[in-house]
This record gives sequence, C-alpha cells and structure tokens, in this order.
Amino acid sequence: MSVTPGIYRPLGCAVIVASTLALTPTAAYAASSVDVALPDTRVTVRESSTDPFTITSYTLGNSAYLRRSTGFVKQIGYQEVTVAPKGTMALAVPTSYSAGHDSVLLADLAANKASKIQTVAKPSIAKFAHWSRSGTKAVLTVQGRNGTLWETTGFVIVDATAKTARTVIVKGVDRAARFRWSPDGVYVVADYQGGTRFYDQAGVVRRALAKTGIPAGGEDAFAPSARTFMTWCPASYTEYVCFWDRATGKLAGKADVKPKALLGWWDDKHIIAVMASGNAYRVAVLDLQGKATRVLADISAEDWKNKVYLSYTRR
Repeated sequence: MSVTPGIYRPLGCAVIVASTLALTPTAAYAASSVDVALPDTRVTVRESSTDPFTITSYTLGNSAYLRRSTGFVKQIGYQEVTVAPKGTMALAVPTSYSAGHDSVLLADLAANKASKIQTVAKPSIAKFAHWSRSGTKAVLTVQGRNGTLWETTGFVIVDATAKTARTVIVKGVDRAARFRWSPDGVYVVADYQGGTRFYDQAGVVRRALAKTGIPAGGEDAFAPSARTFMTWCPASYTEYVCFWDRATGKLAGKADVKPKALLGWWDDKHIIAVMASGNAYRVAVLDLQGKATRVLADISAEDWKNKVYLSYTRR
C-alpha cells in the first residue's frame, strides 16, 4: 500500500546561527551507523540501529513520503503522513476533498490495510496529525478560511480502534493554535496567546499556563518521562528554547541556542533541532544547554527552502 507525517512545523524563531556540528561519533554509534539518502532531495540521514527514534516519513512542500521495507515511497494524493509510535499505524491526510469532506486514511502498516475516515465538511480542513503515545488515537487541528488566511477553529480526534473521527469546535481558541496530546493521552494541548492550554476531549479548558511561549517539538512537545515540556521562549527572553515543569508550570531551564526548527525530544536530557551549518542545515541532537552532541541529518539550502520536514517516530 502506498500511503503519508507531518507537515512542516517551524513555529517562529527565524534567526539562525551557525554551530560547530562536525562531531566525532561514539564508537558504538560509528560501528552501526548507516547513511540514508532521501528520494527527490539532497538530504542525507545518519542512522544507527541503537537510536531511540527513526525517520518514518518526511514531506517536501506538499509531497509526502512514507518509509516502507523497500525505502521511502512518495504518497501520491497525500500531503501528510504521520506514523504512530512503534511504527505499526499511520495516518495520511489527502491533498483534496472527497465528496465534499476532508478525510484521513488510517493505515495498518503491518497488515497492509487502510480505512478512509471522513473528518470535516468543506470548506474546513483537518491536518497537522499527532498520535497519542499509546498509538490508539490521533488528533488533528481543524482550520477554517478567513479571507486568505486559515485559522484554527478546533480539533478532530481519530480513534484508531473504532475507525471513527469526532470533530470538536473550541470556543475562543487561539487562531494559530496547533493541537497535540498530553503524555497520558487524556488532554489535547495547544498554544494560546503566548501560553499553553490543556483541553479535555470535549474542548473545555482544564489548565492554562500563561507566558510559556508556544509549545514546540515536532510530534511531541513533552520529554519521554513526561516531566518537562518544550516551548519557543516568550519574546521577553533572550533565549529561544525553554523547558517547563509539567506539574508546576514553572520554568525548568533555557537553552542558549537559536535553532531553525525543533523536531522533538531525543531523551530526557537531549532534544532534536535543525541548525544552520554554513550555507546549509543540519539536524542535530542538542543537550539542554544547547550543545550539539550528534548530527542526525544533512539538509541542503535548496531542500530547506522547499520546506522539507523530517518526522521522527519512537521505535
């Protein structure tokens, strides 16, 4: 089956600084490392079988590619594919309406079967899919057109077991909000006027944290332990990346680094970020102070301009 994550999600932070990323890998990594070239790009991915994450899909503009046993395959008719943790399920968002509705394709990658599920009626759209850590459900952000702009109006929850979708319109939602799951899969989380809100699955605000900055981090803004979440720091900070204690809502740390994009957490002490490297870019593992410890991918300036986005999924 040819199915398609995520689309490109840089959420601010246009300033780029070059970092010294030409690192010497550890012996364990070097012994098992493999370079993978991504089709239709100049991107080279540096992988190891011991990595906690792997690239399962990527997008290039409005084209999406899914990893299969034969390599990465372009998904004709889909703009986005997001693979669930453990890599058994995927959710693909098509490039056009069908029968007056937007939809998703829910794919069982192991069984090579898929089900089409309607989401929202035209002219609304539902995209930016994020899986829960359990892999049993996904949330997409619903947007409606306001003139030439697309503005957020709510979210859709897709139940992977029941193969159903439920739309929730959220009153007073931030027009630029993007929804994702809390670590326990109980709440959906989105930015709200420079802060962070936790909504229940009926769209009711259950917790609001002001002035945290916008939640960031690819498929998951929360650390693997769930104790910390990552944001683009508020404008009043000189740093760009902030870490917050999930339980207290208090600032837990700041990284003195200026990434082009944040792609998630590597482990509790490291994040994945896109950094400038000369005239090109590199995906790197950074510690929480912003020091690069490993290069994960090399990205050409042309590919970055064409909005390449690499989606990392926990193995």
